[in-house]
Amino acid sequence: MPLIKFTRVEVLQPREFCRIFFGISHLSTEDIVEYESESGYRKKCVKLLAKVTGRGERTVRSWGAGIKFEKMPECYKLTLAYALKATQLDAKKYAA
Repeated sequence: MPLIKFTRVEVLQPREFCRIFFGISHLSTEDIVEYESESGYRKKCVKLLAKVTGRGERTVRSWGAGIKFEKMPECYKLTLAYALKATQLDAKKYAA
């Protein structure tokens, strides 16, 4: 089994993580705003962030109103970055 080379990652803001995960980060600013304004988007983000961080939905909701989650602790922003990196590595593995 080959060793995985770990690279340093920067923290990832929860709003950007949700955009990437839901496949809207490549859209125009107007389209992103429209998608993020849809009913239920925050709820989807809360569920996603709870699943990835291992925290409860109630805890995630306490990280701030709206979809910025500005009170999210830095350690969980780092968790988001590593989770994204892991999915990118996994995608490369299956693409090869």
